[in-house]
Amino acid sequence: MNRAVNFLREYGRSDFVPQPAPRAPGRFVPYIFTHYEIERFFSAADSIEYKRQAPLAYKIYPLLFRMLYCCGMRMSEATSLRAEHVDLKNGVLTILNAKHNKDRLIPMSDSLTQLCRAYSEEVLPIGSEFFFPSPYGGQLASTTVYNRFRDLLWKAGIQHLGRGKGPRVHDFRHSFAVHRLAKWSLDGIDLYTTIKLLSVYLGHKDLSSTQVYLRLTAEVFPYVTAKFETSFGDVFQEVLV
Repeated sequence: MNRAVNFLREYGRSDFVPQPAPRAPGRFVPYIFTHYEIERFFSAADSIEYKRQAPLAYKIYPLLFRMLYCCGMRMSEATSLRAEHVDLKNGVLTILNAKHNKDRLIPMSDSLTQLCRAYSEEVLPIGSEFFFPSPYGGQLASTTVYNRFRDLLWKAGIQHLGRGKGPRVHDFRHSFAVHRLAKWSLDGIDLYTTIKLLSVYLGHKDLSSTQVYLRLTAEVFPYVTAKFETSFGDVFQEVLV
């Protein structure tokens, strides 16, 4: 059963089985996690056991992957995040020199901020340069994060579909954007305004990069299509092509 149906049933909207949306040849299609898959993945992350050769891994990865999903961050932004750029009082992350040389502030939810505070107080080594340090005190390598990600996918029972098909670590960012747009739609929030906020939050160069998520959201949540068309008109039709 396709994932769109799982989403619809999760929200109690419909049991209609939509046909797969046609895709342009060669167009990359991100993997959008279901909410149930997200729960299973984090459950697997929370079950990481302490090991002497990686003494902080059981604390680092549950928080790191939650930050990737809950804040829509790029993996490079998370692994290079410095401890001094995590405002534990106000719950704000400072991202410097990201893609396109853009800086931005990322407000966190209260629950994620609480997790960061507990992590900082109980786990983070005093004087650590990076918020997610490697076992040697430097920056976590992307290959190390990816290998852990693949291991947690397996433990969570989430199938990897092969090279180029995902899930990839970066698909947490795509899933965040799609889930957020769908939630705003369900809540009746003005999408014309909020997609601009989402674009800034994600650190996109321009709004066109964010509009791609309109199509992805419509594919996964068919019932939001009408609302998108109402808000964006011709723009939405162009994004669907």
